[in-house]
Amino acid sequence: MQAGGVLLLPPSRQRRRGLAARAATAALAVVLTSLLVVGGAGTLVVVLAGGRGTPAPAVAAGVAGSLGDAAGRSVAGAATLPPAPDTAEDRLLRVGTPGPRASSPPVDAAAVLAAVEAAATAAGGSIALAVVGTDGTPLVTSPDAGDPVYTASLVKLLVVGRLLALEATGAVALTDGDRSLMERAIVRSDDPAMSVLWDRWGGAALVTDTASAAGLTGTGLPAVPGQWGEATTTAADVAGLLARRDAVLGPGPAAILLDWMRATSPTAADGFGQDFGLLAGDPAGTVAAKQGWMCCVRGTRQLHSAGVLPGGQVVVLLGDFPSGTSWGRARTALDTAAAAVRAAAG
Repeated sequence: MQAGGVLLLPPSRQRRRGLAARAATAALAVVLTSLLVVGGAGTLVVVLAGGRGTPAPAVAAGVAGSLGDAAGRSVAGAATLPPAPDTAEDRLLRVGTPGPRASSPPVDAAAVLAAVEAAATAAGGSIALAVVGTDGTPLVTSPDAGDPVYTASLVKLLVVGRLLALEATGAVALTDGDRSLMERAIVRSDDPAMSVLWDRWGGAALVTDTASAAGLTGTGLPAVPGQWGEATTTAADVAGLLARRDAVLGPGPAAILLDWMRATSPTAADGFGQDFGLLAGDPAGTVAAKQGWMCCVRGTRQLHSAGVLPGGQVVVLLGDFPSGTSWGRARTALDTAAAAVRAAAG
């Protein structure tokens, strides 16, 4: 029938059309609430989430039985899968992703890792490496990027960065003297200045709070309280902190910290030359870097260089050598490794 230019269906056909529409809507809802996960041997598993508390079946091609979701949790009554092993790159992805930024050019990771390993081997030690692109994507991650080593002076980044963040929120009231100590701890890597800050502001809590805020799973306190240089961290953790500096510290504090890192003095307060690693051949101060060195706890010598390149990429090189390796050989290793990274990163 037709009335007023509108076609009217008989009641029975109207009911059938209504049922069909509801069925189509329900099907669409199932599709939209479905999950796609990859099961063992690369099998694609479709897990249909049931609505209103009703479990839905898991359908897998070529796999007997049901599977859980990708995180190992049980979905719709499915069996639970064990979680995949957590790698240094997984941890870097978890803590090292800032807000949207332009992506970095591709890097020949294999060539970079080979060059870094060769440089470290020549000095009888190891150099853990983590490189993060401007968009937060890990570009190069060495196999030992998740292995803890002594921080030496890199722990100053966590302490000073946290104090800057707390001051920005009004949680602490820093004096001009405090800020001068903080700047000296970064620019000149001044150890006495750092010791004053550690004792005055509770350095251990500042480190753990920064690690918690940034999701740093491989960073820990020194075994001997007060021996702040013997705190531990990983290349992945340091890279994650620097890559997410705006989110972890706040844009203002992060900018101040980076300015101080960019102003690193050629010679440290203790007379040690800071022109190694990322700062080798960078007299114009285009790289924002924090250097670290220490000897000879547990028969080892540490030489670290971590920072942000002019293009925005984050690079962390943590050198760990036998105490018998001279500073000269360790510096050559860091310089060679850093040159290889910078050449590849552009």
